[in-house]
Amino acid sequence: MKGFVRFIATLLLFAISTTGCFTPPNYSPVPEIGFNSIDKFEVIEPFSQAKQDSVVITINFKDGDGDLGESTDNRTNAKYDTWGNYELKTFRRVSGNQYQEVNLAANSKLFFPVLKPDGKKGPIEGLLDYAVYFPYSRNSKLTTVKFQIKIRDRALNVSNVIETDTLSVPLLL
Repeated sequence: MKGFVRFIATLLLFAISTTGCFTPPNYSPVPEIGFNSIDKFEVIEPFSQAKQDSVVITINFKDGDGDLGESTDNRTNAKYDTWGNYELKTFRRVSGNQYQEVNLAANSKLFFPVLKPDGKKGPIEGLLDYAVYFPYSRNSKLTTVKFQIKIRDRALNVSNVIETDTLSVPLLL
């Protein structure tokens, strides 16, 4: 019995000593992003029953103080001048490796929600998905596109810019 108690006490001490050893990562307060993946799904728009492509872009993110995302109440704040906290630029292939930016109304002033809702300052990292839709119509043409993305935090620190792989979507030209 004495050996069993000693074994349990040793196990308990080991468990306590290993749980207190976590050192949080030391990330910059300026967000950093990386390209993870891009996927396309054909979907039916529920109201009009029209066919459209849903493009889901997944990025990796790291932020040292965890102030990524914005509440719906603060999204009209004047500090977000021409773009929100997620900037998505669409580029269509015009020939070879030459691309031209396409201004899409759906890409203006984009936001993603607060990623650390407890409000505590500290490092966070993870994946962020964003979906953009491209409806099919008689006037659209399958076009090769790629996207450029950057994000910013609530302190207006702007991340690096990343670029996605290419894919084809219906575009009105």
